[in-house]
Amino acid sequence: MQARVTNRPVEQVIAAIQALDLAPIKYKLMDREEGHGWTREYADKTERGYKRFLTLLATHPEETLAPSKDVDKFWHGHILDTLKYAEDCDKVFGCFLHHFPYFGMRGAEDAANLARAAETTQRLYEREFGRQPEREVAYCGAISAEKAAYCGAIKADEAAYCGAIKAEPPAYCGAISAEKAAYCGAIKAEQPAYCGAISAEKAAYCGAIRADKPAYCGAIREDKLNVSLRPSL
Repeated sequence: MQARVTNRPVEQVIAAIQALDLAPIKYKLMDREEGHGWTREYADKTERGYKRFLTLLATHPEETLAPSKDVDKFWHGHILDTLKYAEDCDKVFGCFLHHFPYFGMRGAEDAANLARAAETTQRLYEREFGRQPEREVAYCGAISAEKAAYCGAIKADEAAYCGAIKAEPPAYCGAISAEKAAYCGAIKAEQPAYCGAISAEKAAYCGAIRADKPAYCGAIREDKLNVSLRPSL
């Protein structure tokens, strides 16, 4: 159970959340260099998801919740405008809403707690607002789960992940130590398929690359490589 984020009436908090002016946050997130290069449409959609996440924090104080990956990015963007974030928190909650960025990274039990928080958040979101858009259901943190897309440090089978991972025969995204798998990120491994900035031999890569006689996607200097994004089973 988490502490209540505010003592204000829920109706007042929800109205204040909906009245937030987050245009400056979206403007930066849409920038290709300073932000994430989001389209206006996706920035608007993620703003709506962020406001709904804040609403769930107010309406379900008894639950531990976790934002989706892109909602978390939006939250980070809001926090970076420190003056505005502090003012907005005071307008909405009457206090500062803190963000704990290490949830799920402190061992297996913490990872399992984050996985449960993500499931709870998705369940409550769908109950209150309807089904989340596909891109919004990837959660951010260290997670232990099967057959789902996550962002964080993860141990799992048969899933696509983003983060630092230890696992067997799946496709991964992050900094990884493994063999015979398809990977995305900065990796040390033998005979796998990679995506990211890599230095290796006899592997298939994906990233921005400098090389001779292979097919590449990634930042790599290598000879005699093949491309394959499927695991070697």
